[in-house]
Order: sequence, then structure tokens, then C-alpha cells
Amino acid sequence: MANSLLKPDYMFLRVLITIAVASQVLVAFGQITFEQVMALGQKVQADTAAYQKLAERFAAGDSTLQYEELAMLYYGSAFLPGFDPYQEERIIEAADALARRDRPWDARSLLDHFLENNPASLRALLDKAYLSWVTDDSAAIQPNYFRYYQLLSVPLKSGDGLSPATAIIVRSVQDEELVLNAMDRVALAKSLQTIDGLAYHVVSTAPEKNLDKRTDFYFIIELPLKYGKQKSIDAGKNGN
Repeated sequence: MANSLLKPDYMFLRVLITIAVASQVLVAFGQITFEQVMALGQKVQADTAAYQKLAERFAAGDSTLQYEELAMLYYGSAFLPGFDPYQEERIIEAADALARRDRPWDARSLLDHFLENNPASLRALLDKAYLSWVTDDSAAIQPNYFRYYQLLSVPLKSGDGLSPATAIIVRSVQDEELVLNAMDRVALAKSLQTIDGLAYHVVSTAPEKNLDKRTDFYFIIELPLKYGKQKSIDAGKNGN
């Protein structure tokens, strides 16, 4: 989706999102450890009904959701039986293909259906928000972008990404690009490393306006690899 037709005009987004929304969701990082993410996952596995209620509040645009609740929604999705970030990529690519064929309403319908069971997909939320703009659904534009930025605050606040100890934790590899976009940075190179038993992407980045000024950012990708990719491999071995 890096070259997607649905990649938004970020200057437009800054104008669109109100000061109140921005101040609520785009704030300094607060740091969450991977052990805390695992604890959130255990809560979700112990009470999936509570997770569903949380998802319903989020889908309804509940602005009172606290960071821990949003973190449970975002990270907790990786512990649900149907979590598959690679299938998620294929669905989003299909929606993108529909949009490229001048079928934005069909693309939006596909994303709506997908988000019913996958409410924590940042890429799907962003593309749905952009499609609400493309289809001139003025009543849905700001609420859709609000939900996207509301959830984007979770990985943005998980760490500053400047070291393994303060790495940004993502539920999908696709979310790395979205986090970097929010920082006005672009990815120039990426490597996979294992540090203290966890899988990391080390991404060489630079500001969009100064590509020579490079900084490495660390992303923990244990969730999409262990709970996404590995689960898919195991299912294939079992003939599912």
C-alpha cells in the first residue's frame, strides 16, 4: 500500500482534524512494555465479550476511551483466534484495486465488512476515512479520521523508537509506515533483528525534506510474526 492511490494528502488531514482531536490523540509517547502488551492479550483471551464491547464503543466514536482501553483494542486484536495481518494486507490490496477501477463505494463496503471483525486495523481505518472523502460523504469524513488518529495514538505512544528499550510496538508491519508518516519521516532501509528474544525491524529513516539526515527507528514486530505469520504456518501444516 506504500504506492496506493489511497495514500492521503497529509496536509489536507492536518486541516481536517480539529485542534481538539489532535491534542487528544497525537501526544508525546508514554512507553508501554512488551510484557504489558502480553498482559493485555491475556485479558482479551480471558474475556472476548469485553473486547467486543470495547470494539463497539470504538466503532461508535467514543471519545472517552482511555489509552489502556485503546491499547487493549489495538494490541489485544493480535490474541484473537482470527488474527491474520497477512490476510489483512490482501483485503486492503483488494479494496485498493477496486478504488483504482473507479469503484470507491465497493472498496469502502469491503473495508466496512472487514472492520466489523477487525476493528484494530489502522490501514483499513485510514483507507476507509480517505474513501469517505473520495465519495464526498461529508458527515463521515471527520468521524472516520478521528477513529484512525485515536487508534494511531497507541503505537505512537508506545515508545520513541530510538532504541530497543524504547521501541515502538506494532500489531502489523504495515503500521510502521503509518507511524513514520505521522512523524513526517520516510523509511529508506529495513533489517530484521532478534534482540533479547524479540523480533525487531530496524528501520533507517529520514525527514521527508532532508533525506540525508538518517535516524534508525526500532519496531517490535513480535505480534505479527508470532501471532500472525507463525499461526498461519501452523494452520497450513495442519491442513486448515
